[in-house]
Order: sequence, then structure tokens, then C-alpha cells
Amino acid sequence: MQQKSLKLRRQRRAWAKPLARASGIVPNRGVLAEYKERAAGLGISEYEIDQLIRKLYKRDSIEGIPAGRVEVLALLKELKQQVPEMHFFSILDNGWWHAACFYNSEKTCFVLALTDLRKHTVRRSIEYGSKERALHVWNHNKVIWVSHRSIRSG
Repeated sequence: MQQKSLKLRRQRRAWAKPLARASGIVPNRGVLAEYKERAAGLGISEYEIDQLIRKLYKRDSIEGIPAGRVEVLALLKELKQQVPEMHFFSILDNGWWHAACFYNSEKTCFVLALTDLRKHTVRRSIEYGSKERALHVWNHNKVIWVSHRSIRSG
């Protein structure tokens, strides 16, 4: 009986390794290590990223700020100058458009802004005296746009 139990243990040890793997394929560790080294070499260097920023945005890269963030911050700064002490709420936000209603702290001036992400344009409406009036004009497609400009630089 002892011999039989030893034989069963040996067989379990022999069977355990192939059965533990999900597939019968043994991974080639050398090829995987070589692939990792090659994939690391496919990355873009910092110099190439700086060159792309100079070419696309026509400016030097700024440490700590991602490439497109400077343009967005400049646009927000300009909008804040047009409507002081801005607060806003979003009206529409999907993959193609972002519409927001900006208003001042006294809630006497409401301005609609529509960003078209497909055409890369921003439109700004006239000032409305109340939130209800601005939303009524928006819902009935009667918005009077006073500025229409491209977001793209260049």
C-alpha cells in the first residue's frame, strides 16, 4: 500500500504542472524579454515631442503644462474678460458639441457659448438678461451669435 500511495503522489506531481497552465503552450521567456526591449525603443523622445509642439502650435513647449492646455487656458481667460466673475452651467456636452451658459455673480448677464469639436470653432451669443430667456432662445434655436472663430492655431 505504501508503494501505491508513493506512486500516486509522484503521478500527481507530474500531472500538476501541465494541468496548472491554461493552455499547453510554454511561453518563450527570451522572446518576451526581447519584445519588451524593442517596444521600449518605439517610444517618442522628448526632443521629437518638442519639435511637434513647435510645428503644430508655433511656440516653445512649457514645462509642466501639456501641449493643448495653454490654448484652452488662453480661451478661458479671454471669456472671463468678456463676462466678469463668470460662473457657468453646462447645457449640452457630447462628442461633437459643448454648450455652456456663463453668467455673472449678480445673475444679470447670461451668455451662451457653443464649442463645435468637429469644426474646431467657438461661438458666443449676445448677453441675455435672465436664465429663462437664454434657455428659451437656446431651446427654440433662435440664438443670436456675435462671434464665431476657429480654435485651431495657425
